[in-house]
Amino acid sequence: MAKQILALGTTADDGTGDNLRVGGDKINDNFLELYTALGDGDSISSGISASATVISLVDPNISGTIAGTFAISGTQTAATITTLTSTTVNSGSTITLDATTDIVLDADGGDIFFKDAGTTFGSATNSSGNLIIKSGTTTAATFAGANVTLAGTLKIPDAGTIGNASVADVITLASTGIVTFKDDILIKDGGTIGVASATTAMTISSAGIVTFVDDILIKDAGTIGNATTAAAIQIEADGDIVLSDDLYISGGLLDLKNEGSVSQIKLYCESSNAHAQVLQSAPHSLASSSVCVLPTLSGTLIGTGDTGTLPIVAIDIDGGTDVGADLATTDLIIIDDGAGGTNRKAALSRIVTLTEGGATALAIALG
Repeated sequence: MAKQILALGTTADDGTGDNLRVGGDKINDNFLELYTALGDGDSISSGISASATVISLVDPNISGTIAGTFAISGTQTAATITTLTSTTVNSGSTITLDATTDIVLDADGGDIFFKDAGTTFGSATNSSGNLIIKSGTTTAATFAGANVTLAGTLKIPDAGTIGNASVADVITLASTGIVTFKDDILIKDGGTIGVASATTAMTISSAGIVTFVDDILIKDAGTIGNATTAAAIQIEADGDIVLSDDLYISGGLLDLKNEGSVSQIKLYCESSNAHAQVLQSAPHSLASSSVCVLPTLSGTLIGTGDTGTLPIVAIDIDGGTDVGADLATTDLIIIDDGAGGTNRKAALSRIVTLTEGGATALAIALG
């Protein structure tokens, strides 16, 4: 019903206005429409009050279709708006939602969109109880309980850290890509460490044994060691290997091969390495595969050019080959010249001379 206006006439008591009955009827009709719209027809609902400029609704329940613009100003303590097919809240400034308890966004469609000037730049979606966060229309992260799955790359600042509740900087990533761990790195028993082209470059067994699928390279003059001796082994740039202490070979076999004509073992007599003795194999041209057996007793090996002594007990003639003929004066023997320790050779003819001279002396003595 349109608002009914009382006809007051042109001047007082000129008989042109509404009579009392008609005027009262208009007044009743106007109030009846207000009381019906704001209450039950007889009473205005509690919680509705009005001033000259503001109508206040306390805990209203607004349903149905709202045409045009619905504006709420001031402070609204509680309100429920239902059965709205589409709602847009426009503001010329900032909209602030300030709740003394919680703010609940309940979207039965499963999506909450974030827009700027009508363009979607992100959203939050419910997918079977999982929270899907999208950047634009692309899934960026999936939250499943306490687990987070990232669909793209996670970047942190240069020299940034990743940690946990107890250690904030467990991992540090330098701007060059170098990763520094604050403490130990543990992998599963039999686990592997590798690269894109060789995923199993290194395998570590449960016993701590490390197996490499290819070469191990260290820097020139680099060292390999243990907790007690860090430089137990040093590998020079030319391939020479320097051991800081003794070499033990449990297999009992040492093979020496070379790119030259002979193999050598050089034995230095002192730490200054001024000179050394060399144990050398026969050249390839001799095609020798002989075995040299060391003596069972302690002693000194005598070389062909050596002036050292050889104990007579070390000479075994029992196993020698017989000469196969009578001795001749040209046959040679070894003598100790003057019993002074100088060994020389002598022909058997000298024995003949010695014995002949002795016989002559004996004959003279006997007369």
